[in-house]
Amino acid sequence: MRVLAVLALLLGLAGPALAQDAAPPTVNPETIDATKLGVSLSRIQKALRTAEPTEKSLGAGLRLDISIQVFGTSPRVEIFKDVDLFGGPVPGSAPTHQEYLQFITPQIYRTPALPISALAGAAAKWFFQQSKKSQCEQEIANYRALVMQGVNVSAPRCTR
Repeated sequence: MRVLAVLALLLGLAGPALAQDAAPPTVNPETIDATKLGVSLSRIQKALRTAEPTEKSLGAGLRLDISIQVFGTSPRVEIFKDVDLFGGPVPGSAPTHQEYLQFITPQIYRTPALPISALAGAAAKWFFQQSKKSQCEQEIANYRALVMQGVNVSAPRCTR
């Protein structure tokens, strides 16, 4: 079984090499139907007729006047390949103002300062906790006073 597989592999690899050695088939030009090729013979003949007078009118053998008309689509040209122009700095461009300041400022002066908003938030949190604590202490004091008077009341909801 293995011998057959190796033989099939060798024949498969040698097939294209054998096909290249064969002579190309000869085709009689009279048997080719030009209407099936997708080209217009009348258009080609007209272009050749108009091209002949321009060559004869030049008169000088050293001046060449050649024009080529190509019809088709050009390949897409990608100048900025793998570069995100909308979401970040362009590679190789000048540094931003922030990058320049980080480069020039010594490390000891780069430590971030405490923002005022963080300080105000911490102060507001401390005042809220203090007011909550004082309100709880006042509620417990009222509860004790009512219990000492003999009034039947429920226990306060807050805890210390």
